[in-house]
Amino acid sequence: MMSHSQKLPTLPKPVYTIRTRNQSLQITREGAGFIILIFAVGVGAIFTGSNLLFLVLAMCLSLLVVSGILSELALKKITVTSTLPPTVYAGDPFSVRLKITNGKKYLSSYCLRITLIPVDSLPLAENSDIYLFHMLPEKIEETNLLVKAEKRGPLKIRGFQVSTRFPFGFFCKIKFLPMADETLVFPFIQPVEIPFMPDSSAEEQGIVLHQGDEIMTLREYCEGDPVNAVHWKSSAKTGSLRVKETRGSSHQSYTLFLNLTDAQTNRQVQDSVLEKRVSSAASLAYNLIRRGDEVSLKTEDHFQIPFGNTERHLERIMRFLACVGLSDGTQDARSDPGQREHR
Repeated sequence: MMSHSQKLPTLPKPVYTIRTRNQSLQITREGAGFIILIFAVGVGAIFTGSNLLFLVLAMCLSLLVVSGILSELALKKITVTSTLPPTVYAGDPFSVRLKITNGKKYLSSYCLRITLIPVDSLPLAENSDIYLFHMLPEKIEETNLLVKAEKRGPLKIRGFQVSTRFPFGFFCKIKFLPMADETLVFPFIQPVEIPFMPDSSAEEQGIVLHQGDEIMTLREYCEGDPVNAVHWKSSAKTGSLRVKETRGSSHQSYTLFLNLTDAQTNRQVQDSVLEKRVSSAASLAYNLIRRGDEVSLKTEDHFQIPFGNTERHLERIMRFLACVGLSDGTQDARSDPGQREHR
């Protein structure tokens, strides 16, 4: 019989839970009803002295024992390993490669539900689990678990929770398999308006500076021409001011200014504003680099990532933005890009 996997709906809450170090036993609604039935049969057998009721009571108790033994055997020697993608984007589903092994030599496992458990600070979207109906002895099952990170930052996996309601559904036995795995979630990429005309302002968030135009011709200075357009070398030769007329090249250079400090309090902005600014900067960098433009990222404390337009450069910017402003990620955000760039 072939094993197969599918998504399971959310299970109802258990009636009662008994926890140990790495395992727990949950009593389901069906199990609670069966236990009440056992007590009722037991009370009836004691007060009536009926042998038939004692036989029914013994059968019910044996079902509880069999249920506990079979569920324990179903979870025995089940191991799970995972492979996370090196980087993902917040809000985008990504695939986690799972390798599930039944290490038992002769016994199969049934009705296994495997749930990915992330660190609480960076939760995943719902339905981060899979279901295996049947695993043959010494069988290795490889499958992909589709999950989604809800926000940026380091995504750390604490382990997996393997559970089963086999054989009767009276109890749900759960076993925790610890694991240390980690990936980095890039900021959410949102639709943004790509700039085509040069703007400049170092005080506003999300404003883009543009440079690198090609000089086409020189002409006489006219009132209103910007001073930085004056071609001083030619003006010195002719004795009159001459300005440059430029034509934008097919690919431009942009500097993104990221300001995370409140001007009034001189402290970091609120979390909602922080995430909005980081997402805007990431979206601009993503779209500009994919268009072929060169992008540099600069912060208010003079930290700067130089110009570039390669996929590695985009990853460097995204790695910085994934951790910037987080309480445990600011230092890594500044050190990691440079280190990775020289590997």
